[in-house]
Amino acid sequence: MNKKEQQAQRAKQEDVVLNKVLWWIVGSVILEALLLLLNRVYVNYTASEIEFAYSLRGVFKVLAIVLPICFVVLAGLWLAARKSGKLVKLTGVLALIALILAVCAVIVRIFDVSGVKFLYIAVPVVAVLALIYYLYQREFFVSAVFCALGLLGIKLLPRVRGASLVGYAYAVALAVLLVAAVVLFRMMQKSQGKLTVKGAPVQVFPKGANYALLYVTCALVAVVAIAAVMMGALTLLYGVLVAWLLILAVYYTVRLM
Repeated sequence: MNKKEQQAQRAKQEDVVLNKVLWWIVGSVILEALLLLLNRVYVNYTASEIEFAYSLRGVFKVLAIVLPICFVVLAGLWLAARKSGKLVKLTGVLALIALILAVCAVIVRIFDVSGVKFLYIAVPVVAVLALIYYLYQREFFVSAVFCALGLLGIKLLPRVRGASLVGYAYAVALAVLLVAAVVLFRMMQKSQGKLTVKGAPVQVFPKGANYALLYVTCALVAVVAIAAVMMGALTLLYGVLVAWLLILAVYYTVRLM
């Protein structure tokens, strides 16, 4: 492959990435607009809109069942499409949309008003994580995901002191994820970024990945989580993780140059 062909292939790959980024931005903006509208009529409704707000609660009871079923069906169609090689992209996109809508419906159904407030903050965060995934190195994306989980933990983990089931469940889930991540990082560090999947090596991280930053991220998230349980949702804890994210952003941006 000559230099011109390499440049053409690289330009094509960049166009594909740009299209994916644009679709994530457009989808996030649409979903955020719908959530803000839902917040207006479902949370901050007026006296004349009480009946409509309560009817929406009934709608979400149905959607919390129907949408997960739609996702399962579409996921099955996507798997079948992968085997046949036809309509893979269409079924994959529809399955992803169904998954996102199903998660939103279930969260609103379970957590009601607080679920709506959580979602219209979570959607921009997920959009930013998607941009990081497509534009930056994979190790930065992983670190950003754990920092986002840590920021959410600062909000949820203080509930452990009140014997909240949500607080305990999140604490256990976060602990398991952090331990599993450290084990996987160690395995990939020994095999130059590769993991064995179905008997075949898969290159997850590049050979020159900085694992020290990944370990520091996990340790920092763990310390912040413990501090949140013991001292509550202090503003300082948010600042620590946000500052670390900014440091990582600068570091990985420089590495892209």
